[in-house]
Amino acid sequence: MLIDKLKYLQGYVRVRLFGYAPERFLNLCSNHNILIWNLEYREEQYEFCLSVRGLKRLKPILKKTRTRLVILERTGLPFVMNRYRKRKLFFAGIILCCGLLYTMSLFVWKIEVNGNLHETDSNIIKFLEEKQVYHGLLKSKINCEKIEEELRAAYGDIIWASAKLQGTMLIIDVQENLATNQQMQDSQNRDDTPSDLVADKEAEIYSILTRLGTPHVEKGMQVKQGDLLVEGRNPVMNDAGEVASYQYCVSDADILGITQYTYTDSFSLQYEYKNFSGKDSTAFGIRLFQGQLQFPHISHKFREYDTITDEYDVKLGDTFYLPLQILRETRREYHTEKKKYTKEEAKQLAKEKLNDFCKELTEKGVQIIENNVMIVTDEKNCTASGILKVIEPIGTRKATSITDILQEGQKEDESDGNSN
Repeated sequence: MLIDKLKYLQGYVRVRLFGYAPERFLNLCSNHNILIWNLEYREEQYEFCLSVRGLKRLKPILKKTRTRLVILERTGLPFVMNRYRKRKLFFAGIILCCGLLYTMSLFVWKIEVNGNLHETDSNIIKFLEEKQVYHGLLKSKINCEKIEEELRAAYGDIIWASAKLQGTMLIIDVQENLATNQQMQDSQNRDDTPSDLVADKEAEIYSILTRLGTPHVEKGMQVKQGDLLVEGRNPVMNDAGEVASYQYCVSDADILGITQYTYTDSFSLQYEYKNFSGKDSTAFGIRLFQGQLQFPHISHKFREYDTITDEYDVKLGDTFYLPLQILRETRREYHTEKKKYTKEEAKQLAKEKLNDFCKELTEKGVQIIENNVMIVTDEKNCTASGILKVIEPIGTRKATSITDILQEGQKEDESDGNSN
């Protein structure tokens, strides 16, 4: 591929050779290091390609072998330049285009974010804009190391970030902490401040595994919201079996509780259905920098339609993006029809909605152990209501109250001070 481009830049011709000793001509070309390619034998004549530089060295060889050449085709940049040598505006346009491309290469026209799961691309790009990193910014004003530090400082779930410039792109690669929200919250709160675990909802304790702290509940107990589950202090007993002091800690435990979710969903059996006719209309537009020009739809005029807009970035190669996008807007015609679910269709739809709700709970680490949701359909509506009994983690953090225990000597001193 690269060799073909070099040949085009240097220019080459395709010629036909005939005469007294064409074979000797070819041998002499080889001896004089004149490159010949695409050699073909046709009707006792040879056709081949050679460079313009090699063509200029053939005169003594042609004379020695008593052969002649006929140029069949001229290809390459030198011939193009010679053909348009009198068209000054053409060359001025080429120079202007090269200047514009060079100027465009000094700016960032696309910001790409990779590796993010919890944080969306739009949120990260909006954050960068607040830090004065935006589309159209000079690449010389971008400090990649500073961007990496600001991303790690602003987002607690981003544990690694990398920023690099390629072409006219700013590529942001991040790696997020895959821990759950509760684990992240625990890690943020895990400092020297003692804390308790209290119930965040009414539940029956299903299991408890305490690593740090003093548990106040056990399996089978009923708790209400705000009840103490694990206390962030451990009593230290003296020889008399009394509490002499407390050792404070950040309580840590895995607590599962049996809780209930109330589920209610209702929808009408009457609904509107989009019946697409199969007709569509397409219009194009362009977006240059911050301006946009949209061409009108002229082929069809629809009363009711859905709109689908596609954007295509204009780029040279893989990383040289330009501040230009091509827009394609497609309108799909439909006619609204009023329909009614049958009772079987309504029940099936209600079951699908319930399954989606249960799937969301499962993704959050909730285990469903009992489903008491009933689906009832009358002439107008379909209603699903009931209770879901689940097992889920419970407990939220609360600062531990610090208690000072006075010894007997301290109590006597305080009583004497009060009597005086």
